[in-house]
Amino acid sequence: MSISLYELSQTYTQALDFLTSPENECDLQTVLDTIESLDGALDDKMLNVGRFISTIEAEAEAIEAVELRMRNRRQTLENKSAWLRSYLMSAMQSTGHDKLKAPDIALAIHKLPPSVNIVDESLIPESLWRKTITRTVDKQSIKQVGGCPGVVIESKGYRVSIK
Repeated sequence: MSISLYELSQTYTQALDFLTSPENECDLQTVLDTIESLDGALDDKMLNVGRFISTIEAEAEAIEAVELRMRNRRQTLENKSAWLRSYLMSAMQSTGHDKLKAPDIALAIHKLPPSVNIVDESLIPESLWRKTITRTVDKQSIKQVGGCPGVVIESKGYRVSIK
C-alpha cells in the first residue's frame, strides 16, 4: 500500500516539528536519521509526481499534434469540396442545367441572397447606423507603470517547473 504525497508531506512536517521541539529530548543523530529517512521517501514521491506530470504533458502534446493533423486533413477536404462544388456549378451553368435529380441526390443552382456593399459611408443616414462602445482596461500598461488607483498588482503565487 503506498502513501500519498499529501500524507507523506503531513507526516514529514509532524515528525520535523516533534524532533526539533525543545521539549522533546532527542539526540542529534536520531533527529538526522529520522529526517533523512522521511526525506528520501518524500523526495521519491515528489519526483514520481513530477514524472507523472511530465507523462501527462507529453500525452497532451501528442494529442495536440494529432489535432493539428486532423485540422489540416479537414481543411484539405473542405478545400477539395469547395473546388468540386465550383467545378460542378460551372459545368451545370455551361450546359444549361439548373436542376438535376436522381433517387439518391438532387442538384440545383440557386441565386444567392442580396448583400450590402458600402461604397461611401458618409452618405448613409444616421438612422441606419448601430452605435457600439467598447472599453477595456489595458493591463499591460498598468503593469508597466507599476500600478494606478483602483488596481492591486500581485503575484499569483508559485509554479512548479519540470524539465
